[in-house]
Amino acid sequence: KPMKKFLSLVLALVMTMSLVTVSAGAKDFTDSSKITYSEAVDVMSAVKVIDGYAEGDFRPTATLTRGAAAKIICNLILGPTTASALVADAAPYKDVPTNHTFAGYIAYCQKTGIISGYADGTFKPANSLTGYAFMKMLLGALGYDAANEGYTGANWSINVAKQAISIGLNDGLNGEFNGVKAVNREEACLYAFNTLNATMVEYTNQTIVIANGTVKTDKVAKDMENNARTETIKDDNKMQFAEKYFTNLEKEPTADDFGRPANKWTYKNTDIGTYVDYSLMVAEYTTAIDGKELYEKLGSSIIKEYDVTYYVDGQVNTTIKASNMIKANTIDYEKTGKGVLTQVFVDDDAKEITIVSINTFAAEVTADYNSKKETLSIDIKDAPKNEKGYQVTETLSSDDFDGLDKYKDGDVVLVTVAETS
Repeated sequence: KPMKKFLSLVLALVMTMSLVTVSAGAKDFTDSSKITYSEAVDVMSAVKVIDGYAEGDFRPTATLTRGAAAKIICNLILGPTTASALVADAAPYKDVPTNHTFAGYIAYCQKTGIISGYADGTFKPANSLTGYAFMKMLLGALGYDAANEGYTGANWSINVAKQAISIGLNDGLNGEFNGVKAVNREEACLYAFNTLNATMVEYTNQTIVIANGTVKTDKVAKDMENNARTETIKDDNKMQFAEKYFTNLEKEPTADDFGRPANKWTYKNTDIGTYVDYSLMVAEYTTAIDGKELYEKLGSSIIKEYDVTYYVDGQVNTTIKASNMIKANTIDYEKTGKGVLTQVFVDDDAKEITIVSINTFAAEVTADYNSKKETLSIDIKDAPKNEKGYQVTETLSSDDFDGLDKYKDGDVVLVTVAETS
C-alpha cells in the first residue's frame, strides 16, 4: 500500500450539524496565502484605497514608491473617484511633469502640506519611502500640523514615530516598527488601515500667561468630536478617520466561530470579512495550562472584576472559571495540552476575559478532488462530537477553501473544527 502523503495545511471548518459554512474572503488575490496583514489588505482593497495588479495578485512585499504613497493618501482623504480626477495645473516638482502618472496626487499632497520634496526641488516619485515618511503623511491626513508638531527639522523622525506609535498606527505589525526601512505594500495597508481606526485631530488656540506677564498663544491638537454623524467605527463621540471619510464602512464587534473576539467589516452593506481582534490577545499557549499561570498572567484584580468565558472548539465549557484562576492552582485543565492552541483575550472596555482552546484533528481525503463539482470529501478522525472516535464525513467546497485541487485520495490533512450547533 503506498504511503499516504501528509499535508500540514490546516483547514478551518465550521460544523453546524452536518453542514460546512465558511465565509469566503472578500478579496481572492492569487497570492493571498503570502499576505500577512489580511484584515488590512481586505479592508483597504474593498474601499479601493489600494488594489491588486491586473494579473490578479497583490504582491504584499513589493516596495511602495513615493508616488504610489501619494495616491494612497489622496484615495484616503478624497475617495478613489474624486482622487482619480486630480490633475496638476503646473509641475509640482521639477522631476514630476504634469503628465506624470502620479502628478495629480503629488500636487494635491504638496498643496495641502501632507508631503514634501527634497531640497534640490525634486520629489523622486519612483523612489521607495521610509516608514517615518509614510507615517508623517498619514499623520497629516489625520489633521496633525507638521510645523506645530515638530515633523520638520532635525528631530522630525523621532517626533513622527512617537506620535504615530502613541495613536496605534503600527498596531498589529510583526516585530518593532523600523522607521528607516522602506515600506512595502502590505505594511502600507496596515498603517493606512490603522489610520481609518484612528481619531482625527483639530487645533484650538491656548493662551498662556507667563509669570512676567507675557501672553503666549499656542496651537494645541485635540480629538475631533463626532456629533453629527453615525458612529460606524467606535462609539466614543469622537471622529475616527473612517467616520469622516468612509461613511459606508462599518466595523461591528463580534466573535469568530471559535468564540474569539473579532471585528466584522462591511462596506456598502456588503461583507468584507470577520477577523480575530488580536490586539486584545494577552497570551497564547500550545501546552497544558493551569490556574496559576493564568493568575500570574492576568492578575487577581482583573480576574475578580471581569467576566470569564471559556470556549473549546466553539462551544462554551465550564472547566475554567474565575474561581479556578488562583495562585495555588496547579491543576492542568483537561481541555488544554500539547498541540492544543489556547489563546487568552482581555477586553478592558467590556471587562471580559475570553479563553479559547482550539484542537487540531487529522482528516483523510476519501476521493480525488472533484473538478466538476469543485469539491473535496474528507473523513475527520476523532471529531469533537464523536466521543467513540468514529469519523465524520465532510464535503468541502472550493467556494470556501483555497487550494483543494491539490489533494488526492488517501492524503491526510489537519483541520480545526468549530462546532456552532
